[in-house]
Amino acid sequence: MSRTVPFYDFNKLHNPTFQEKINARFAEIVSKNGFVEGEYNFSFEEKFAKMQGAKHCLLLANGTDALEIALLAYGLKPGDRVAVTGITFYASGEAILNMGMIPVYVDVIPNSGLMCPKSLERVLEKYDIKAVMPVHIYGLPADMKTINELCQTRKIPVIEDAAQGQGGFIHSGPIGSGGNLVTFSFYPTKNLGAFGDAGAILTDDDDLALIIKTIRNHGRSELELMGRNSRCDHLQAAVLDLKLETIEEENKQRKQIAAWYHQALKDLPINLVDASYLETSSWHLYPVFLGDAGIRAKAQEAFKEAGIGCTPFYERSLNQEKVFNKFSEGEWTIASKMAGTVLCLPMNPFITEDDVAYVAENLKKVL
Repeated sequence: MSRTVPFYDFNKLHNPTFQEKINARFAEIVSKNGFVEGEYNFSFEEKFAKMQGAKHCLLLANGTDALEIALLAYGLKPGDRVAVTGITFYASGEAILNMGMIPVYVDVIPNSGLMCPKSLERVLEKYDIKAVMPVHIYGLPADMKTINELCQTRKIPVIEDAAQGQGGFIHSGPIGSGGNLVTFSFYPTKNLGAFGDAGAILTDDDDLALIIKTIRNHGRSELELMGRNSRCDHLQAAVLDLKLETIEEENKQRKQIAAWYHQALKDLPINLVDASYLETSSWHLYPVFLGDAGIRAKAQEAFKEAGIGCTPFYERSLNQEKVFNKFSEGEWTIASKMAGTVLCLPMNPFITEDDVAYVAENLKKVL
């Protein structure tokens, strides 16, 4: 093995300088015995809302809670139908089922996996949809301008699943600036990651912000709402607040790495994300659309031998997952064909141009 190119690189991300700073914060928190909703929670919420172009940021225990609480904040009830994109991590659909609601699948755009507005329009015409959940999959920004227009004319609320979207941009600015409820996951592998689970919802609406605050803290406010325990602990908030110091530079580097990949892979017989996304994606992941499960398996084996990290996203479209295949409303033709054929190449802020060339060279051998 001549070299290694890790998929993630936590050693460089959590370098000695970072460790020294975070250990000082942890020691401070322990000395004050302030473990829940402390000063770093409030600091992060203020900074992150401003960074993402929203009025309010509400930290939560995790990204799945963020989706569920967003559904509750919009007043949805068990039995309501929620339109959700067919290519996504199953937490998107899981949140719908956990709330007793019915997922209705919306097909995706080839070579991106993003919600297809034309499919959404057909789904909205055919079914009684109470909310729409587009996903900024792989970090690519969904067409929120068109999706919002389709939903606004029908007075249907939108929940943007931005678990992979921090660092990306839509028509109005950073993901989070479009006026919808926008949910984030800060799982450690995300562009902006905690040391465990954490999540957030962004909103511009004061009333929705109060509802979310109430729900996350056992319903404790003047509102008559049932709540839950979804507070983000102070230690995780301290990590996230510290990482805000470098996240913009790291996301900028991800865009550079994506540009290197595009240049190195453009002549290979595979499908890439359109170059128009080079500046707007968060590049949480760098997917290549191989179109064949067998080729993907060969590429995975070759990369393993070459010391290259890679991950297959996603093995199945949402409608193909065992828990979800009992629900049969919506469209999924392209999503089902795409599932099992996409491979994500190493993507972290510390990859070099030489690393990209090495990955491209090994992929070319397989093809």
